[in-house]
Amino acid sequence: MALPADIPSSADVLRALERARMDVFQRAAPAVVILEVELLQEAIDGDSDGVDPGALQKRSARGDSRPPVRSEGSGFIVKPNGLIATNLHVVAQSRRITVRLRDGRRLEGRILGTDERTDVAIVKVEANELPFLEFSNSNAASVGQFVYAIGVPFGQEWSFTSGMLSGKGRSRLLGPTSALPLYEDYLQTDAVINPGHSGGPLLDGEGRVLGMNTLIARAERGLAFAVPSNLLQQTINQILEFGKVSRPWLGIRVETLGETPSLQEKLGAVQSGVVVLSIEADGPAFRTDLRPADVIQSLDGQTVGTALDLQRELFERKAGSFVRIGVWRQGANKSVSIQLAELPGAPQPVIETERGPRNPGAAQDRFGLSLHEIKARGVRVEAISEGSLASRSDLEVQDVITEVDNRSVRNVAECMQAIRASVTRGGSSGALLQVERQGRRTFVLLRNN
Repeated sequence: MALPADIPSSADVLRALERARMDVFQRAAPAVVILEVELLQEAIDGDSDGVDPGALQKRSARGDSRPPVRSEGSGFIVKPNGLIATNLHVVAQSRRITVRLRDGRRLEGRILGTDERTDVAIVKVEANELPFLEFSNSNAASVGQFVYAIGVPFGQEWSFTSGMLSGKGRSRLLGPTSALPLYEDYLQTDAVINPGHSGGPLLDGEGRVLGMNTLIARAERGLAFAVPSNLLQQTINQILEFGKVSRPWLGIRVETLGETPSLQEKLGAVQSGVVVLSIEADGPAFRTDLRPADVIQSLDGQTVGTALDLQRELFERKAGSFVRIGVWRQGANKSVSIQLAELPGAPQPVIETERGPRNPGAAQDRFGLSLHEIKARGVRVEAISEGSLASRSDLEVQDVITEVDNRSVRNVAECMQAIRASVTRGGSSGALLQVERQGRRTFVLLRNN
């Protein structure tokens, strides 16, 4: 049976898809570059931690007789005057960067600015009227749409692969293992991404930049991740305007409600939001009424359902501005005003306290706490008995307990009475302790099991 004349055949559809892919490559490829990077020997020796890439480039000008180690990565032109976006890990600790253009030219590149938290670097070459890529709106992207990648995997120049957008807002990929707080808001794709694609563009069907290819899940096939275009543009614009990236800071550590089931059980009545895990010493929130275990539900009236939502809302604001945080606390809704500060350039060093001394003998009671009154502050944990309820919690020796389930405690007797009453009343959900730890405010859940 013949198809109606106005309905395309499957062959026509395939040819149209083929032409669309070819058009994307032909439009985008001239603006994709290959970065040939000579690494300073210190990068290979492991002696360059914390050294600015620009300083390393200057040091190399003084001479280094050891043979260079070379690597390749990808990038793409974002301005016709020679501005190139790539991954920081592609060019970090370099002594020379050579940029190869699609038309065969080879130009010397220099690092204009970097952002370690998003793994973004801007490289400049001296040229004008270069082909460049426009940005797509990553917030408007839809899971399931076609995406394309161009790069230099394993030295294969201007390789073109395609796939679909598999997910948005992916996080917790590197953050849990990084000493530096990272901003993880990745696009996920099943397009084939290999080493060498790093720093290259993830393109939409119009050949516009939807993201920058950044991570490959080596343990699983078909999993690759890209920095979304909107975050990338924010980063690039700040580097161009200020020479660095300045981000607002609340001075808190958070997680999405529900990531810790025991905490969700304790909080009970609240179903969504972002839990304040700790408040950094002398940070913006430290000087306000915000407290550990508060559940943030809005920022300036905008609903906040996840930690990623909170991060995105903060990125729209500037250090020095005031924000109003809507929180849920022990069944009541409260509003807290906080003036944002600039995120410090590096995390403050924290000296870890000892978990002991642990008392190997029998505990005086099942909680296993040895406490000492600290005048006008609360009670300090002097020791924790092995095998006790406290030993199975996150409580640490030298922690100062200031409250138990929203009730201030001034001495040892009050503290233990409040803990026993809370555990009895709360059953398996336990007692919520407000704690001071090395100047930081946090909380500990002491459970009855």
